[in-house]
Order: sequence, then structure tokens, then C-alpha cells
Amino acid sequence: MAVGFGSSEDVSGFKFLFLMTIVYGLMSMLTYSVIHMNFINPLHIDAPRDRFSEGRAIQHVRMLSQEIDGRQEGRPGLKKAADYIKTELELIKDRATSNVRIEIEESTVSGSFNMNFLGHYIALGYRNHTNIIMRISSIDSKDTDPSVLVNGHFDSPLGSPGAGDCGSCVGW
Repeated sequence: MAVGFGSSEDVSGFKFLFLMTIVYGLMSMLTYSVIHMNFINPLHIDAPRDRFSEGRAIQHVRMLSQEIDGRQEGRPGLKKAADYIKTELELIKDRATSNVRIEIEESTVSGSFNMNFLGHYIALGYRNHTNIIMRISSIDSKDTDPSVLVNGHFDSPLGSPGAGDCGSCVGW
């Protein structure tokens, strides 16, 4: 008995089955490569200082969220956090090469802002809040050259360690 295709529907069905076999094979290869892919290993705390280290970032977040307690407006922990951050930025500045210009500026600000809370507008005020700015640029750059600003706050709400509340943003 000879095997053959009796109609054009049989040929279309065979083409579809062949196409699905190829798609299944490609999806299997993709799945295998994802499962067995070598991921980048995070660098530990003792990694070279010119490389980002997940270990050092976690150490900074731990310091800001666990060791320095009370980082709410008006509490002493907020000043301790500002001092810690400024000290760490000064260490980065000290390690910089001669072709890099690093400027660190600290300012104290007061003000207020409005927010909508449960359908009601409330005003919140703050005073003597510390801002710390660090600018890294080439020694040849001008003040008018384009730059990138990365920022985060280091205060936290009451009852929170503040690790997720931007503490991880300032953990470099």
C-alpha cells in the first residue's frame, strides 16, 4: 500500500505539522539556553573599588536602614544618615583619579508641600533638611555640558526601616 497525499488539505495539514515541529524545536532550544545560561555573578564587598559591588551596596543599605535608626524629619538619625552619606562620598572623591573632577555640596533647606491624602489636601512642612549633591565630571568639562542627575531621599516614614523607601536608591 503506497502512502501518499490524497488531497490539498492533507498537504496543508502536513505543512502545518512541519511548521509546528520547527517552532517546538526553537522554543525547546530557547528554554534550554535560558535554564542553563550562566548569569553574571554579583561582586562581593571586597571587589575592586572602581567596579560596582552588590556587596558594598547592600552594606550601605543595611547601614541606612538598620544601623542608623530614626531617619524621620526632626530626629537625630536623619543627621547621622546625612553625615554617613557625605563621608562615603568624600571617600569616593579621595580615590578619584586626576582626570576626574568631583564636587560635593551640602545645603540646608526648609519648606512645605501639599499632598492629597484620602481625598483631603494637607500641608506638610520641613525645616533644616539636609541635601547632599555630588557632581562627577571630566576635568575638561564645562558647567554647561549635559549631565545626568541621580537622586534619592534618605529619610523614612515612621515605623519603617526605609530600605525600600529609597534607601536602596542611595546604596551605591
